Amino acid sequence: MARNRQRRFRRAFLLPDGIAAEFRKAAESSMGKTTINWCDLTFNPWEGCTRVSPACVHCYAEARDQRHLTEAVDHWGPGAPRRTTSDQSWRKPIAWNRQAARSGERLRIFCASLGDVFDHEAPVGQRERLWELIRSTHHLDWLLLTKRTQNIRLMLPGDWGDGYTNVWLGATCENRRHGVPRIEELRQIPAVVRFLSCEPLLEDLGNLDLTGIDWLIVGGESGAEARPFDIQWAKNLVSQCEEQGVAPWVKQLGRRPSSGGKELVITTEKGRRSGHAGDLDRWPDLLAELKVRQLPIPRMLAVRDEEVEVGV
Repeated sequence: MARNRQRRFRRAFLLPDGIAAEFRKAAESSMGKTTINWCDLTFNPWEGCTRVSPACVHCYAEARDQRHLTEAVDHWGPGAPRRTTSDQSWRKPIAWNRQAARSGERLRIFCASLGDVFDHEAPVGQRERLWELIRSTHHLDWLLLTKRTQNIRLMLPGDWGDGYTNVWLGATCENRRHGVPRIEELRQIPAVVRFLSCEPLLEDLGNLDLTGIDWLIVGGESGAEARPFDIQWAKNLVSQCEEQGVAPWVKQLGRRPSSGGKELVITTEKGRRSGHAGDLDRWPDLLAELKVRQLPIPRMLAVRDEEVEVGV
C-alpha cells in the first residue's frame, strides 16, 4: 500500500449563484446539458463503441443508440461504424470556452459519454480533430474516461509531453479482474489529473494502491436491470481515499443499494423508488460518511500553490 500522501483536493462548488449560475445556465442551454453530477457538460465527438468488460453489460449509451437509431445500421460492436456528431455539436465547446473565459469559472467537460476517445475503431481523423479542439479551449477541463487504458499512450497527440493542462485522464474500475489492472496502466501516463470511475461498482475492490491517482468517483448501477451495490464497498473506497490523499466523489447509490445484506430503498421526493439514488438529501443517516463530493486540484496548480505558501 502507498504511504499517506499530502491531500490535494477541494470541495465541489455545487450551488453557484449570481453571475456563475447565469453563465452555467447559458452553457447548458447550448446542448451538452447532463445529469452526471461530477461534470458540468458532456461532449461527444462521435457515438458508438464495443463492449469490453462487465461494466458495459447495461450500457446506457448502447441502449440510447438503439432507441434513437435513424440509420440502416447501429453503432455498437466490432466493425460497426461510429457516427461522427454534427459540425454544430463540434462548435459548442468553442462557445462554452468563450463563456468560461468571460465568467472566470472553468467547466468540466465529460468526453465522451456515448463512446470512448481511445477506441481503436474511432472514425478516421476525428480523434486528431478532437485534440485540436481541446488545445483551442484553454478555459475548459476535458475529462476523458476510458476502459481502454492500454490504448492511451498509443493514441495521445505528439505534443502531449507531461500532459495537457486542461485534460484529466480517467479509467473505469468496476471490479478486480478488469478494473484494477487499469489503475497501473493509467498511472504510467502523465496527466495533470488522473481519476478512477468505480461505477458501476460490482464488488469490493480490496486494498488499492492509489499512488498517482487524484480523484475517485464511486457509484452503484442505475436502471431496471441494475446489479446489487453494497454500500460497504463504497465505504472502503472512501476510507482509502482519505488515507491516501485522494479526493472522493460518491456519485450515486444506484437502484439496488444494500447494507448488511438488506436492500435499501431510496425514494424520490414523490415517494417513488429512485432509479439512481443520486440525491444526497434522500439518503438515510447511516450513509452520512458517504455524503462526500470533493474535487481534485490539478497537479500543476497544486505545485504553484505550494510555492506561494513557502514564498518562492
